[in-house]
Amino acid sequence: MAITVTDPGGATLGGVNVSVDGPTVRNGETNGSGQLNFPGLLAGVYRLRFDGDSIVAFEKEVTVRAGQVLAVDVMLSAAKKLPPPPAPAPVAAPPPVEAKTGPIGEPQQLSVPRVLEGDFVGKNPRRESLLSCSGNTRTTMLQVNQPMPERMYADADVVYYVIGGEGTMKLNGKESKLALNDFVSIPRGGSHSFERRGNRTLILLSVLGGEPCDAAK
Repeated sequence: MAITVTDPGGATLGGVNVSVDGPTVRNGETNGSGQLNFPGLLAGVYRLRFDGDSIVAFEKEVTVRAGQVLAVDVMLSAAKKLPPPPAPAPVAAPPPVEAKTGPIGEPQQLSVPRVLEGDFVGKNPRRESLLSCSGNTRTTMLQVNQPMPERMYADADVVYYVIGGEGTMKLNGKESKLALNDFVSIPRGGSHSFERRGNRTLILLSVLGGEPCDAAK
């Protein structure tokens, strides 16, 4: 589900809380472009609720169909402004929160063709092989024979490099071609998926950075 929220003038609205109730329960907040994606929803009828301090709460019912990305465009009205509350008494700032980091892994030097030979996907739909994992960075090799379900990393950025085959990538609902040696960078929050084209397996090198990598390698 790809949601876009605007005001009556057509300007996008960020910071709107969106809750989804149905076969799959989700919630989130629109970004600065007024957009929010919920990948991986089960098919069925959903009730969407939009609320926030600056808009009038709104509810909408939609139907998600299997294998399709549902685009939901919603126009919200501004809430009446209330006088600002009195300034609170100053309080001591809380101590800074230490960023969570995964364990430090071992240095790695690998032959990608050799790893591919020992862990080839064959006729299976997909296979993802871990190459390295340290701190907040995880590197994998992704082999795709059948269309891959959509992915979205809320707190991590990911890059892909095509090392074999050809295919297509769908990013936030927009499809583009992928060829050998193509490079793709997807900021956090980007809903994306891959599909093979032709007879050869689509093989990608993936580097995910920004969230703790728990299985050090």
